[in-house]
Amino acid sequence: MTDDLPEITRDTNAALRSQIDQMLDAYQRDSAALLSAQSSAAEPVTVWSDDNLVRVTANVAGVIEVHVEPEAFRRSTPEKLGASITATIQAAAQMTTQAQQEALAPLTELSGSLPDVPDLIPGAPSTKDLMAQFLTPPEMSPPPAAPIDDEDEYFRNRGYLR
Repeated sequence: MTDDLPEITRDTNAALRSQIDQMLDAYQRDSAALLSAQSSAAEPVTVWSDDNLVRVTANVAGVIEVHVEPEAFRRSTPEKLGASITATIQAAAQMTTQAQQEALAPLTELSGSLPDVPDLIPGAPSTKDLMAQFLTPPEMSPPPAAPIDDEDEYFRNRGYLR
């Protein structure tokens, strides 16, 4: 009976070692895919406003550039221009969120077939839950209208010099 114990132990160790090697291979493959997805998701997107007066360039980190065409000040009012800038920034944010989801989709699909950390270590935080938090896009709501100060109204309706 003591002769069988080392053989069982060797077989068990070999099976565990094989399982760990497979997990390490999957980890390295997934890490490379994550780096590729991360660089793809970080690529900037450019969006033009409906009136072609505003161009916004953004990535997942935020707005990179806001460009206002010089003729915007002749063809638009400050209120319309502000609304156009806001709408274009929101469209850029939606496009970057969509690009991020598309870039991470293969990883999301792959993670469904892999064991989660709590499956291996009871009580550990779930990486699947963490990924779900990152992939849920925030709700976009229109910004509240800025109140008009009495001082702004004074300068808007009267000349600066008398």
